[in-house]
Amino acid sequence: MMRSPRVVAGAVAVMLALACSACGAGASGGSSSSGPGSPSASSSSQGEEKIASSLEERAKFLLDYKDKEYARSDEETAMLQRAVDNGGVVSRADYEAAWNNYKQCLVDKGYVAPQLYKYPHGLYDLPSTNSNGITQEQGEKAQADAVYCYSTYTMQVNDQYSLQFGNETLTSDNDQAIVDCLHKQGVAPASYTKEQFKNDVEERRDRLASGDDSASPQDASASANEESAYHIDFDDPNASECLVANGWSYDNGLKTEWRPLG
Repeated sequence: MMRSPRVVAGAVAVMLALACSACGAGASGGSSSSGPGSPSASSSSQGEEKIASSLEERAKFLLDYKDKEYARSDEETAMLQRAVDNGGVVSRADYEAAWNNYKQCLVDKGYVAPQLYKYPHGLYDLPSTNSNGITQEQGEKAQADAVYCYSTYTMQVNDQYSLQFGNETLTSDNDQAIVDCLHKQGVAPASYTKEQFKNDVEERRDRLASGDDSASPQDASASANEESAYHIDFDDPNASECLVANGWSYDNGLKTEWRPLG
């Protein structure tokens, strides 16, 4: 059995501690780990757990998946069907259309269209929300509406498209998928390991907790050529794109905050 789709805050996902603590609460999601009650990942013949055996199988799963809270739009269903017919690959045109539908949904509900951040290889990410100038009730409603629009028009197409970029092996090991993506994008040396990545994440969290918002620690005593001393620059869009592709929410300081009512 396969995992249910990655979902956004207000549904079952949570904001990661990697996200900037000074930023507004985003409508975006957290890690791509299975949510409460999610089916477990499938296993390959070698025993390695995978999200699915192929992109096509994953697309079929998403097409058949019925969310208990949000009914998927007819537009997104048609996009997933086209992906199934195309070997599981979501086209760029459908990916763009899914995100445009998210923005239009919010406009139709009376909000200002959010400005999405576009990463170097074309992935989009949800903005954080700036609730200054509106009441708490208005802010909560805006967040709930943003969750509805994303879950109804965009989430599953985004999930499938992101896998194409950020997790080509379809591994269910989220950390390893990110490291593989960092290798592919050339932002980490081939020797950079999952354990190094996890250490970098913990160091980042510790610095945020202490009020230091610098993105990338560097060992001044180590040679710049020593790969063992390499640290990821999380604010490099090529690096943070790998995080976002694997279901993380990360604010690299380049995003435009969404002010729901302008």
